[in-house]
Amino acid sequence: MKMKKQPVKKPGASRSRAASKKASRAIGSESVAALKEQLEEKIGTLSVTNRHLKRKIFDLYTVFEISRNFNAVLDYHTLLDSFIFTCLGQLSALKGTVFLRKDGRADRFHPIKSKGSGELPHPDQFICAESKLAGYLTKLNRPALVDDLVGNITTPEEDDILGKFESGIVVPLIYQTRLSGVLVMAEKISGSEFTADDIEFLSILGNQIAVAIENARLYEGEKMATKQLRAAQQQLLQSEKLAALGEMSAKIAHEVNNPLGIIKNYIVLLQRAIEGNPEAREFTGIVKQEIDRIATIVKQLLEFHRPGAEPFEPVDVVEVVNDVLVLMQQQLASRNITLIKDFPSERQRVQGSAENLKQVFLNLIINARDAMDNGGELKVSVIQEEEKLYILFSDTGPGIPAELIPRIFEPFFTTKEPGEGTGLGLSVCYGIIKNHCGSITFNNLDSGGCFKIQLPISDEKRTDDTSA
Repeated sequence: MKMKKQPVKKPGASRSRAASKKASRAIGSESVAALKEQLEEKIGTLSVTNRHLKRKIFDLYTVFEISRNFNAVLDYHTLLDSFIFTCLGQLSALKGTVFLRKDGRADRFHPIKSKGSGELPHPDQFICAESKLAGYLTKLNRPALVDDLVGNITTPEEDDILGKFESGIVVPLIYQTRLSGVLVMAEKISGSEFTADDIEFLSILGNQIAVAIENARLYEGEKMATKQLRAAQQQLLQSEKLAALGEMSAKIAHEVNNPLGIIKNYIVLLQRAIEGNPEAREFTGIVKQEIDRIATIVKQLLEFHRPGAEPFEPVDVVEVVNDVLVLMQQQLASRNITLIKDFPSERQRVQGSAENLKQVFLNLIINARDAMDNGGELKVSVIQEEEKLYILFSDTGPGIPAELIPRIFEPFFTTKEPGEGTGLGLSVCYGIIKNHCGSITFNNLDSGGCFKIQLPISDEKRTDDTSA
């Protein structure tokens, strides 16, 4: 039986195969390491993307919640406070200021609200609505870094403002493609730079707050218009009521005046007839005094309906007020009443009757004196605003109960004790001021009360129409 030959293994072939296997294992290890590295890089990228998306979702949710809350706030100042606090808190910034139009001026953005620490813009500073900066922000419609703006498209005034927010950010508030305001924020507390997410957050929030601010402004305007309308309606009702009372008072006064004149004549005749009787003359003298008092009341009633027909001419109100104060100075001092005068350096004249206005001022000062039995302070102010002149008489007396204020200009109504007044003084004042095309009102203060007279400033001369 033949034996089968076994193949002879060459030593070099074994070594070759071993080296090949070792090389394969090395290549496999390198591939795994490279794959692992790629995988870790992908996981890192996905983690960053995931954090970025989470931040975006959080920011969008925050903007949604903030916008919903903003749109529910109709109080203008509360809205601005919430807006600034939200931005400062969200970005951890040092300070911020909102610049908006004010006082009906469309060409300037003034600092309306500021929060945070450090130097803030002065209320008189402003960003011009027609400047290159405003135009650039409107066109950009996105927040811009302060450092990119200063010195490039800004005026010296704007450089001074933005200089207070170094390394900060400027957020345009756009409403219907129009720049309605600007938010300027300083750098972050941490000192880190503003990110793309910060800019996007402020961009979205800025557009939302611009709408909310316009809504709040419209609401405030409507509320003010409603308030003014109600005040005008109340004034109209009061004027109609006083006009009716004045007409009735004038008719009564006219009817009383005739028999009163006859009685006075007969009193004179009676006094002549009883010259030899001192006691009778004393009695008739008392009757004559009371009749004169009635005649004075009747005259006041007629003046309430139709003030004295004094010719109208240019009148220096400050001069008239000073004349009355000199007349009353001793009486005020005797009651321990301190007099304070606040008059403008430049004076405007009104068309009117100096004598009639003097009567009004005298009446109001006497009322203030009587209201301060234990002393106090009387402040007389004259204020000029555009085409109107205001004269204010403010005292530290007890004021007038709110429910009685609508009646104080009615004839025979008085808050004084019985026998201390006829209740015609303020009625006559009302008639005189109305004849001057003005108004007179009373308001209680925190301490005391204030009569406020408004008169038109006009260069045109007018005369009384006494034919009415």
